[in-house]
This record gives sequence, C-alpha cells and structure tokens, in this order.
Amino acid sequence: MKVLMLNGSAHQKGTTFRALEEIGRGLKAEGVEYEVFQLGGGPIRDCIGCGKCSENGCIFDDDAVNEFIERAKEADGFVFG
Repeated sequence: MKVLMLNGSAHQKGTTFRALEEIGRGLKAEGVEYEVFQLGGGPIRDCIGCGKCSENGCIFDDDAVNEFIERAKEADGFVFG
C-alpha cells in the first residue's frame, strides 16, 4: 500500500511538511509506504476547459500538476496538507 501526501504550503520544509512527516512515521510503523509531494510554492495554472487533459494530462507542462497526477495514479490513499 502507498499513500501520497501533498504539501500545498509554499514553505517546502515548514510546519505542514513536519505534520505530514509525523503522519508518515505512523504509516511507516504500520508498514505503509508514503511519499510527500511538494506542490505549493510554485505557480499552478487554472483550468481553461480545453478538454485536452483527457488525452495526455494537462497541456500546460510548466507546473507540477501532471507529475502529481501520474504519482496519484499509483497511490492507494492520500493526505492533503
């Protein structure tokens, strides 16, 4: 089992990250793999409703959204912080 944790804070190693890491320690103790994904801190484009995302992911590739989506496909659970 794998849990993907999203850090939406602009502070990569701030209090949100520390809270996610604390959750991660508990998951690890139960034998659950986890990963913290840093999404906050950089620009994220708004959806423009073009419909291209249904083909190969979002057409904008200058943010981390597509990478998050690919990792999310592999995850069994999520924690958002």
